[in-house]
Amino acid sequence: MRPLLHRPLGRLDHAAAHTLQTAAREALLADPEGPDVLFTVEHPPVLTAGKRARDEHLLATPAVLREADVQVRHIERGGDWTWHGPGQLVAYPIVHLRRRRLAVKDFVAVLEAAMAGLAGEVLADAGVAHAGLGTVCGAPGTWITRPDGTRAKLGAVGLHVRHGVTLHGLALNLDPEPWGFDWIVPCGLTDASTTSLAREVARGGGRPDAVPTVQEAGERLARALTTALAEPQSAECTTS
Repeated sequence: MRPLLHRPLGRLDHAAAHTLQTAAREALLADPEGPDVLFTVEHPPVLTAGKRARDEHLLATPAVLREADVQVRHIERGGDWTWHGPGQLVAYPIVHLRRRRLAVKDFVAVLEAAMAGLAGEVLADAGVAHAGLGTVCGAPGTWITRPDGTRAKLGAVGLHVRHGVTLHGLALNLDPEPWGFDWIVPCGLTDASTTSLAREVARGGGRPDAVPTVQEAGERLARALTTALAEPQSAECTTS
């Protein structure tokens, strides 16, 4: 099993975390025998735009964002707009996919499965029932299907890959505040809703103390990703 070095960053500005990611990728490209690295972090409020971001999917005006002290950053990952902020676990795995003989789509599946596994543990601890945790074809991320059949997105995935080494990663909504997804069309999905573990626990009448802190969730996710990378599964998604 190749090592996955976990480096928790606490709360850190998005630009500073991006600099650390880039340096880690350059180090791995220069020394392919070096360890893969997982950064886990909580960001101050920031909206990030991927390579396919559309201007009309940014719903807030510059004045509103300035007043709320929200940064806006255009980055190299795929996808549309997303939000990061307090109460959300962001994880940046810098992984040499070629060395692990992993296709990009299968690595995305690893990230989605790790988020779904962590979310399932939290909901079980909180005593909240659900009809499923998984993926949706054409909409990368982790989704919850509630007992009434409605569905919402719990976590997002967005990557950039150069010479087989990844940048960026995932974001799992634990208990975000403010709810920055109201400022955008999240991931360009006009007909989908976004949720958090805290919202689902409250909706299901569960124990709110079961929702972990970002630091606790980061440790648990690091263990889940280490296990998932040892025995990755082929990518699959559901359409219903």
